[in-house]
Amino acid sequence: MTEPFHRNIKGINQAFKERDIQRMAKEKKLPYVNLATIPLNPDFVSFLEEARARFASVAVFLKSGKKLKLAATDPDLPATKALVESLQTQGYEISIHLASQESLDSAYRVYTRVITPTKEETTAIKEVGSFAEEIQTLELLKKKVENSPSDIALHTIAVGAYRTRSSDIHFQPEQEEVLVRFRIDGVLQHVFDLPRKVYEGILTQIKYMAHMKANIVEVPQDGQYAFTAEGKLMNVRTSTLPTQYGEACVLRLLDSERTFSDFRELGYRGQAIQDIEAAVGLSHGMILITGPTGSGKTTTLYSMLKKIDVNVKKVITLEDPIEYRLAGISQSQVDPDRKFDFATGLCSILRQDPDVIMVGEIRDLETAETAAQASLTGHLVISTLHTNSSVEAIPRLVNMGVRSFILAPALKLIVAQRLVRKLCPACMTTSPLTSSEIAFFEPAIAQMNSKGMKTVMPSSFKRAKGCLQCSQTGYLGQTAIAEALRFDDSLRDMILENRSMPEIYRYVHEDVKMATVQEDGLLKVLEGITTLEEVIRVTA
Repeated sequence: MTEPFHRNIKGINQAFKERDIQRMAKEKKLPYVNLATIPLNPDFVSFLEEARARFASVAVFLKSGKKLKLAATDPDLPATKALVESLQTQGYEISIHLASQESLDSAYRVYTRVITPTKEETTAIKEVGSFAEEIQTLELLKKKVENSPSDIALHTIAVGAYRTRSSDIHFQPEQEEVLVRFRIDGVLQHVFDLPRKVYEGILTQIKYMAHMKANIVEVPQDGQYAFTAEGKLMNVRTSTLPTQYGEACVLRLLDSERTFSDFRELGYRGQAIQDIEAAVGLSHGMILITGPTGSGKTTTLYSMLKKIDVNVKKVITLEDPIEYRLAGISQSQVDPDRKFDFATGLCSILRQDPDVIMVGEIRDLETAETAAQASLTGHLVISTLHTNSSVEAIPRLVNMGVRSFILAPALKLIVAQRLVRKLCPACMTTSPLTSSEIAFFEPAIAQMNSKGMKTVMPSSFKRAKGCLQCSQTGYLGQTAIAEALRFDDSLRDMILENRSMPEIYRYVHEDVKMATVQEDGLLKVLEGITTLEEVIRVTA
């Protein structure tokens, strides 16, 4: 009984010590950390040689690019000050957290578990980012990842994704290994498989950098961090999900320096551009962008905001999360943990006297009705909704519970869009239409001509082939295919009269003669921008 009793007393004494350190940290206005209670990444701790860390009474417990978090017993010690100054002259941004000596000792024990990289591994680490762009060469990347510390391995994968124009990195645990896949131009491409132990280190690194809880694996988590690739700052949105074989992780890469194109460069054309620009210039009303996840809705939203003169109009956004920073615009992020969701946030925004409000997504009746009412009281409201077509947004909002006498006058424009891959200009080929393609296009062209699009049956199509430039996919880049539904008095009357959806559909396609998403895609097939397979893939 004696040994457990002494261990208990020791634990109690240590708890009192940690409370004293916490109190001192508060007095010194410094953050506090107890390294004994958090899992430590050996790659971070070993950033400083053990002798140097012990001499300065510090330990590195987090490293993100040029940002370092140091645990220190006393930041005013001469040795500690000298170390901080030395690191700062090397370009590091230092954040000091107060910690007990016992806390540091728990970090120092990590040194006995650190494996020193071999000469071959060190060379591989120095060459991070030097591999070719083509996805076929990424097998070389696997060797670097498996033989590098976790932070270098993660950075290597991230740079590889950046160089191959990937929007997402998927880590998918299987029974034996972990699949690593990049989403390139909207399509997942398998890169390689990782040993589970290597992935565990990478996942721990992701959680540290994204300020997620490393010891929680049974519930989903979200976070954010940033990395630099070839001088460009990339923001990363992280998401983990418990699965049968462990935590799956998806990283969404967001270019912090991205500039938003005009609508023509996004893929819009003709009447759709005129309708969008006219709607964005209105003083009030509601504009909705619809489509599934990954259809480019956010990009179109931001492009709309860029059309607004922020010098004469106040623009406020409510997002989840904030993906890109826009100059001259007040951007706020929802935080459900603090009861700041889209509905409550929108009410708060209205008290800020905005001219234009961007709501990241309409998910419930309260948000939908508040947004609609705001659009009727002198505000232009721009938002997104998950529906397959522009017309389907009407019954979706009605089914949510938005009353028709509010909805009808509020709606000004609904845009539906998808993203299709563009043919690689370096390798695309031309060949005659097959009999099945002719059978598909004949009625489609007749329908488009009835809407005044003036199309003719081609004798050949541009087709995907594949080369090194496009990573053998045959496609390079993406473009939007879209439809824009402009609301007129007749359509508003039909909503007010609660007319059936078949009647509304018939009016939109026969009287308004709106070009559908698929028809816009077929026009781009005829122009040699994309392929029929791509259009069917995203619209069928």
